[in-house]
This record gives sequence, structure tokens and C-alpha cells, in this order.
Amino acid sequence: MVGDLSPAPKACGDCGLCCKIMGVTALAKPAGKWCRHFSKAGGCAIYGERPADCRVFNCLWLLTDALGPEWKPTVSGFVLHSEAGGTRLIVECDPARPHDWRREPYRSALRGWSAAPGMEVLVFAGQRGVRLGPHDRAVRRASPAATPASSGAGRSTRRPPARGPGGR
Repeated sequence: MVGDLSPAPKACGDCGLCCKIMGVTALAKPAGKWCRHFSKAGGCAIYGERPADCRVFNCLWLLTDALGPEWKPTVSGFVLHSEAGGTRLIVECDPARPHDWRREPYRSALRGWSAAPGMEVLVFAGQRGVRLGPHDRAVRRASPAATPASSGAGRSTRRPPARGPGGR
């Protein structure tokens, strides 16, 4: 008999791109810089004791079966996460690969999702970003001082400062 042929659950493996892109207040780790606790060979050295900011982060590639291996952050060049109860998709680009979201199949999928009623798609590379839509609009992140505290309800505190104007 052949063993279980169902797909293995997704795992970070050697990815860790969130450990570069996302800021972690509890570790005084700025966004866009590699976390001192991460290595490709060993992953997170403090995984069992990682801060709450890291524990609540929601990498959509890991959590969504519909996103295939081409969406893994080390392949795509960006990390996907959601806010506002899933109605806001945030694309956090690797600063070394800020335009990778424009490659296929990503560009078509992201634009399709942005056209869905009630859905917002924001693409960021550092402080600069774009709100996808019929007429893309440039956005910038709000300053950290203007960032409201996270409620923890579907929104990670392990993120760069709040999104463009109006905290979006």
C-alpha cells in the first residue's frame, strides 16, 4: 500500500521573510531588517519564547490552502497578511524585490481580489505603497506615533506602522 498522498501541511522551512519585512516592537526590531534571532539553517532561535507580536502574525500563504507553492514568500518576494476581518489584504514586499508583485500570476490575482466588492488590496515596499483599484492610488504608511494599538482581533501587532492616510 502506498502511504498517505495528501499534501503535507505548509511550513515556513527556510523562508522567514516575515522576520525581515515585519517590525517587532517587543524585540526593538525595525521593519525591513533581518531579525537577529532568525537563520535560514535554523529558523527562529527563540520560537518557543517568541513575543506575542510574532505569535499572532498571520502569514496567509501558511494559512490558505488555495495559495500554492508559487505564493510562498521566498518564491513570490512578498508576505501576504490580512486586516479588517479579512477585507483588507496587505502585500508586504521584500525591499530587495519591490516589484515582484507585478509578475504573473501575482499581478492578475491581486488585481482580481482588489476588484471584489468590499475588498481592499494594499501593496507596500517600505513606507511607500499603492492601493490597487481601477485607478491605482499611491499611499504612504502613517507615522508610528499615529499608529493605534492593535486590538488583536484579526490584526497583528507584528507589522509595519499603520497603512496610509487614515490608518489604512
